[in-house]
Amino acid sequence: MRIVFFSYGTRGDTQPQVAMAQGLKERGFEVRVAAPENHRHFVEKTGIEYAPLFGNSQDILESEEGQRWLRTGNVNAFMKEVAAISAKIDPQIYANALEATEGADLIVGGTLIEEASNTLAEYRKVPLVYGHTMPVEATGAHPAPFVTSAPLPFGWLNRATWALFRMAAKPVHGKSLAAFRAQLGLAPRATGYGLAADHQVPVLQLWSPHVLEHPGDAGLLTRTTGYVKLQASVRQRLGEGTPAPELVKWLGEGPAPIYVGFGSMPMPTLEQFAQGLTALARELGTRFVMCGGWNDASVAQRFAGAELFIVKAVDHSWLFPKCAAVVHHGGAGSTAASLDAGVPTVICSYFADQPFWGDRVKKLGVGTSFPATRLTPQRLSAALREVLTPEVKARAAALGEKLRAEDGTRAAVDALECIAGGERGATAVAA
Repeated sequence: MRIVFFSYGTRGDTQPQVAMAQGLKERGFEVRVAAPENHRHFVEKTGIEYAPLFGNSQDILESEEGQRWLRTGNVNAFMKEVAAISAKIDPQIYANALEATEGADLIVGGTLIEEASNTLAEYRKVPLVYGHTMPVEATGAHPAPFVTSAPLPFGWLNRATWALFRMAAKPVHGKSLAAFRAQLGLAPRATGYGLAADHQVPVLQLWSPHVLEHPGDAGLLTRTTGYVKLQASVRQRLGEGTPAPELVKWLGEGPAPIYVGFGSMPMPTLEQFAQGLTALARELGTRFVMCGGWNDASVAQRFAGAELFIVKAVDHSWLFPKCAAVVHHGGAGSTAASLDAGVPTVICSYFADQPFWGDRVKKLGVGTSFPATRLTPQRLSAALREVLTPEVKARAAALGEKLRAEDGTRAAVDALECIAGGERGATAVAA
C-alpha cells in the first residue's frame, strides 16, 4: 500500500510529514513525500522516496513579493500577495502533484497544499487525511491564527474570525484550482481552507493538547496527536545526530547560552544584530548561540567569540535543552522544540500562526512574545529578564516533562495506519 504525503513551505512544514512517512515505512508501507525542490535533499537523505513539486519555497520567501507579505500584519494584504505568487506557480505544482499520486492508496495533505490534496484524492478515488501543524479548522475555542492571536471572550466571536479567514483565503487558489478540476473532469466544488468537516476528511492536529487543548467542538474525525518528531535514526542519516565539535567545545567553556534564530524568516542586518548580541551578553552576564537559518551568517562571523557562537544550522532537539532560554520566530516546529526542551521561550513573531503560538507561550506562563518589528536590543533584554526567573523556568521545565512523555509520532502513525487499513470512521481518529 502506497501513502503519499504533500508539503509546501519551510522545513517545519515538511519535517512532520517525513517523520510520519518514516513511521509508516517501518511498518511496511510504501511512502512518498512530495515537496518543493529545495526540500529534495532533506527528504532523500532521510531515506524516504521524494517527488518534486514545482518551485523553491526559499526563493519564494526571499523574493520581493515574499518579503513583502512576510512583513505585513494585514491578513487581506497577505492573502493577496500569496494569491499573486500562487497564480504563477500553481499549474505546474498541480501537474507535479498529479504525477506524484500515481498509484496512491492514501493521500496526506499538508497545511499549505490541502486544497490540491483534496482534489487529487477525489480524482484518484482514495482516502484523504489532513496533517496540520497549525489550527485550520473552525472552532469556538480560539480565534483563527491568521486573523488575530488575541483571545476572544465568546465562542461565536472566535467562530466569526474563522469565517473571515475562509473568506480571505478563498481567492488564493480559487481560479487555478477550478481550472485544474476542470482539466481532470471533476465538477466544480467549494474549495478553501477549513472544509474538512464539510468534506468528511479526517484531521490530525500535530501539536500537543498540553499546549493547545483539543477543541471541545471538534468533530469525531479530528484528533490532536501530540507533537510529531523526527526519529533519532533519521537525524543520524541527516548528519544532525553529531554536533559540530567546535560548538560542543564552546558550550563546555561557560554557562548555558541563550539561543537566537529565526529560521526561514528575514533577520535584521546580521552584522549589526551579532554586534548587539555581544553587547547584550555583557549586559546580562550570559552567552548567545546565533543561528543564521536561511540568512548568510558568515557576514557576522567576525563577532564570534567567548560571548557569541554563530552557526548556519543546528539540531534544535540537541541544542535547546542545553540552553538557558530560546529566542525564535514562533514557527510551529521551533515552538514545539523549545517547549519540549523545557526552557523559557521568547517569540519574535512575523506573520501567520507565529503570533498565535506566541500568545500560547505567554498564556502558559513559559515565556513571552512580541512582533519582530519591535525587536531591538532593549526589547530583547527586557524579554529575557522577564523569562529568566525561577517561576517561568519552573513552569517551562514542567511543561517540557509533559511533552517528552507524549509520543505524537506514534499516535499520528497509528491513526494513519488505521485509516489506510480501511477503518475510516470515527474510531480511526477520535481523540
